[in-house]
Amino acid sequence: MMKMADNMMITRDDTKIMKGIAIILMLTHHLWSFPDRMAGGSLNYSFSIFGMSSIVYFGLFGKICVSLFFLGGYGIYKSSQGKSYDIIRKLKKLYLEYWKVFLIFIPIAFVFFSHQTAYCDNATIWNRFGQFTWTEFINNFLGMSTSFNGEWWFLEAYVFAVITFPLIRKVFDKHSAAVNIALVIAGEIIFANVCPAIGGIQELGNLNTNVLYQRFILSGVPYISCFWMGIAAAKDNLLIRIRQSMEKEHLLNPFIDILIWGAVIFLRGDCLGQSFDFVYIPFLIISSLDIVYRTSFVRKGLLCLGRQSTNMWLIHSFLCYYFYPAVLVITCTRWAIPSLLLLIVFSYLLSLCVDYFWKGIRFVSNQIILVLKH
Repeated sequence: MMKMADNMMITRDDTKIMKGIAIILMLTHHLWSFPDRMAGGSLNYSFSIFGMSSIVYFGLFGKICVSLFFLGGYGIYKSSQGKSYDIIRKLKKLYLEYWKVFLIFIPIAFVFFSHQTAYCDNATIWNRFGQFTWTEFINNFLGMSTSFNGEWWFLEAYVFAVITFPLIRKVFDKHSAAVNIALVIAGEIIFANVCPAIGGIQELGNLNTNVLYQRFILSGVPYISCFWMGIAAAKDNLLIRIRQSMEKEHLLNPFIDILIWGAVIFLRGDCLGQSFDFVYIPFLIISSLDIVYRTSFVRKGLLCLGRQSTNMWLIHSFLCYYFYPAVLVITCTRWAIPSLLLLIVFSYLLSLCVDYFWKGIRFVSNQIILVLKH
């Protein structure tokens, strides 16, 4: 059964497990949802769902991984309780993780993959590294552009969330859970619908083209609402309260857990859409952890993936999109599930290699410093 701390629902291991699930969903989304990006086109699949390819159907659902941004809001709120919030430290940690991958893979991309055959229908995939400019390099290095890797767009949304967290926390700390949930709903509507409409008014100078308006108002829609919902849940222990209610009503068991996942997949894909992700995510977290803690093997596997999830997010698209030899390896079977397994394994292994590389650099640097001191 799922373990639970006395004072909080999500432990560090719980968070890593959910990150492990999130990275699998992300890899599924990018590998299965975009046939025009794949060498040889769509992968093979066995059945259709509601007239749609099953892999595209589940692949599109996989984008819910971004809405697990909820955990970021939850974790930042819990970790900052009773402490001063250090924005600089948070941003430093985020950018160091980003730069660790950037400084390895981007040079490799331009040295070895600047001239590739047209292996897919989407030309921006195979010729992405066809021309190098320092301006573009610096913009990507700072996270102001994702022209080197389109799947790195999430960095910008997370930076926005980190910067605005103190303001959101101050607002939420003053209100009840019900009011905060209402604020999340209102914020989702305003950011997703009202702000783009206002930004398009020519008399206001077409704000949608303004860099600050894009970065701080439009960039996180609709996923920033999930971050806010995570803050609200942490502040009032909503996850533990939902879980206790589900236990009381005997709604925590493998059958119900799977039913919840099936309902969310259907509602998100065929009914309510992604705007309700901030509602889906708490129930997916509770049901997922309930299942995972029943099987030690699955729990250990997801923990391993969760520990490497940031690197895997930053690395995997080079393997399934941008580096043609790697793409051929990943898709060699031409079947969806084996290709996904290969992408998970190779992304994980390369993530470990990145960590070992920088540990080696740090060790050598420390040794050099010691020698110079003597």
